[in-house]
Amino acid sequence: LRNLDPAVRFAHVRLQQDLIDPELRSWKLGAAMFSLFGVLALLVATLGLYSVLAFNVARRTRELGVRSAMGATRTRLLNMVLRQAVGVTAMGVALGLALAFFASESLAPLLFETSPRDPAVMVGVAAVLLTVALSAAAIPAWAAARVDPMRALRTD
Repeated sequence: LRNLDPAVRFAHVRLQQDLIDPELRSWKLGAAMFSLFGVLALLVATLGLYSVLAFNVARRTRELGVRSAMGATRTRLLNMVLRQAVGVTAMGVALGLALAFFASESLAPLLFETSPRDPAVMVGVAAVLLTVALSAAAIPAWAAARVDPMRALRTD
């Protein structure tokens, strides 16, 4: 058309997606980075909780052995360690939810079609953290439940 008559106007047709993609690229990168850092934070929290509980179980080996020798069942020892993990995690989750509630308005511009104080998101995050905490506590709790009373009493 241009070769025939250069004065004729015509539309330059492009896909809408080609116009939108450059505008969304930084937002998609930011979302990916937030997701990556969230997963890394969850991994660090899991490893930290596991380490603290494993250290605590190792430190309390004698006590757990005495409890076992006095008739405590494996289930009771397992529940004791898991209750401690849930208690520590619940305090951390409660503190985190309170901080998130007060800091939510400053994060509102970064969110898309989501309220900064969305109860479903808050409950979901709390549930994920408690599930991860129970998973991280499972190995030390299992070790606590398997403490041999004679071996535990000989240590020290």
